Amino acid sequence: MIMALLGYMHIKMESVNKLANEMEFVEGALRESELGIENYYLAVQDTELKMDNAGKEIKALQDEVGKLTSAKEVKDKEVTACKDSVAGLNNDVTAVEKEKSDTDGNFAGEKTKWSEEINSLKQQLQDHSPVCAHAKISSQDLEKDPTLKDLCPQIQNTAVTTTAVLPQGKV
Repeated sequence: MIMALLGYMHIKMESVNKLANEMEFVEGALRESELGIENYYLAVQDTELKMDNAGKEIKALQDEVGKLTSAKEVKDKEVTACKDSVAGLNNDVTAVEKEKSDTDGNFAGEKTKWSEEINSLKQQLQDHSPVCAHAKISSQDLEKDPTLKDLCPQIQNTAVTTTAVLPQGKV
């Protein structure tokens, strides 16, 4: 019986040793799990910190975008006002250009008419007037009224060749 007890004790000792080994293995696994959980916890804290920082950056960027958006709206209004102003000025320029074109056309027509009139008058001045041919003007008359030369260019020739036959002041 002792032998049986010794055998039984030996089996139980092996069982206890086996259980002790298993416990050491489980405790090691538990320590590893605790380290893994602690690492995960630190990773979660680090991720939460990064998320908080990213949230702050997003908020700051949203505030900046809001400021830029309001500034953009002001600039858009200014651009619209400038475009409207440019359109108005273009309309004014178009009207002025049309008026200038009309004026230039009228001026060209008037210039042509006046040029023809001037040429006609010059021709009339150059033509010998029958009145000038019969006028007897002395050099004294020409001195008193030099415009007589303009009216009758041939008077100068006549005045030089003929002397005053008429009394002074009578033509």
